[in-house]
Amino acid sequence: MFRELIKEKDVPITYELWSPRGCMVNQHFEAVSRFKDKLDAVNIPDNPLATLRVSSIAYSKIVMDRLKIDVIPHINCRDRNSLALQSDILGAHLLGIRNLFIVGGDKPAGKTVKTKGVWAVTSTELCKIVKHLNEGFARSNDDLVEIYGKTDFFVGGAIVFDRKNEVEIISRKIEAGFDFFQSQIVFSHEKVLNFFREAEERGVTINKPVLVGLSPQPSEKALNKLVRFLRVEMPKSSADRLRRSGDFAGEMLSVCLEVADELKSALSPKYKIGFHIMPLGYDDLGRKLVEGLRG
Repeated sequence: MFRELIKEKDVPITYELWSPRGCMVNQHFEAVSRFKDKLDAVNIPDNPLATLRVSSIAYSKIVMDRLKIDVIPHINCRDRNSLALQSDILGAHLLGIRNLFIVGGDKPAGKTVKTKGVWAVTSTELCKIVKHLNEGFARSNDDLVEIYGKTDFFVGGAIVFDRKNEVEIISRKIEAGFDFFQSQIVFSHEKVLNFFREAEERGVTINKPVLVGLSPQPSEKALNKLVRFLRVEMPKSSADRLRRSGDFAGEMLSVCLEVADELKSALSPKYKIGFHIMPLGYDDLGRKLVEGLRG
């Protein structure tokens, strides 16, 4: 199980796979099956970028059954109230899913801007709700009511290294019961190291595994799109290096692996550091990055 692998592995690795926009299993599913043995779990986002996708829970069940690998469906707070969230979470448990990744959810934008978000609870509040479900109690308004049986979820949350007051935010998340953290995409090890330095200066202990997001892109066009839509920052030195390269994809893999090496060297074994690969459809590059990380 993922909860055991993330503790046992020197470098735990997860991989993000988006569910399809329709009822057909997409081509990325087959691609990932070729290197699944190098992964510790597969993440399935929940209507990412506020766009319609197959249920993260339903698709996680398909991935789990067909690939025989542990799954981490995302659960966002944007689309459902606490009643619907708990109903879906109980359903996930009945399907044999034992991991959840709780996020607030991307704000509707562009063509989805008229879609209304719910946000009845925050991600930290939802984590507390899941922990109550693990103890056999559900949230009903402001009360806790006993349910039949207990869930057994291992709960992940998001970490944003350069967000203001992130050390305090993560401290509260750890206190709320989050078991591990995964970050958005980073192209610079400095942002990550700055976060851990600040945590140490403030006396905050980061005693949960942290999986740093990496995303290899095949071209300058793809990278620019990523930067624009996800507001990811690329250091100028790295961007210039990629532009000068005659092999953009190959150089991009080198950049990602160098970031990973810097983080492992600086933070392990004091902290449990792993990596979360977000290929965004470029699974051949994703595979090469995973193989590079595994050595």
